[in-house]
Amino acid sequence: MNHLSSESISKISDGILNAIKLILFYAITSLLVLPVTQFFQRPGKLIYIFLLLAIASFEFQRTIQSGTSEPRRGWHGMAAGLFFWQVIWFTADLSGFQLFQGAAIIFWVMAVIMTVVLWKKVFPIGVRSMMAVLLVCWLGKIYQTGYTLLLDWPPIINFGYEAFRYLVGSAGIAALFLILFRSHDYSSRIYYAITIFAGVMFVAMAF
Repeated sequence: MNHLSSESISKISDGILNAIKLILFYAITSLLVLPVTQFFQRPGKLIYIFLLLAIASFEFQRTIQSGTSEPRRGWHGMAAGLFFWQVIWFTADLSGFQLFQGAAIIFWVMAVIMTVVLWKKVFPIGVRSMMAVLLVCWLGKIYQTGYTLLLDWPPIINFGYEAFRYLVGSAGIAALFLILFRSHDYSSRIYYAITIFAGVMFVAMAF
């Protein structure tokens, strides 16, 4: 009975709750930058970026801090990846650096390759979850930017591009099901939580 209770708590905390927190933090930090930029202009946005960088660094430090449980390392890695991504996004927007289209997409591919190579043998759970969230957010921004390129493509390409978003959303629904009925360890629940977050983020691009 205690085992079943502990497993149920883990499904909620390591899976569903982590996904909800990611979604909320992403929404809040993305929306908050708008009034900061409007009222405080470039200096205010720069201060906001440094604040997010400080939070990201703190969360990353928690992933390697002794005494932190592995599930907590996973969450702190997810949070670090999200805040590091917001720093990258807002900095690129502030400086006008084209990080989400054209040849810059190669940087994302390089990051994916390095992450895959180092995933099991080098990266601990916290760094894995951090890189997974960061790469998912980066891919989402690339995908969103790609809409500007669809005007000159045939309708079938537009349909396929649009369908990809709902495919990711379906994967998020499947991940929720897997957390509730198929997950047996904290690491899988962490990755499923990231998948739910990705699903919500991609589907939300329609609104």
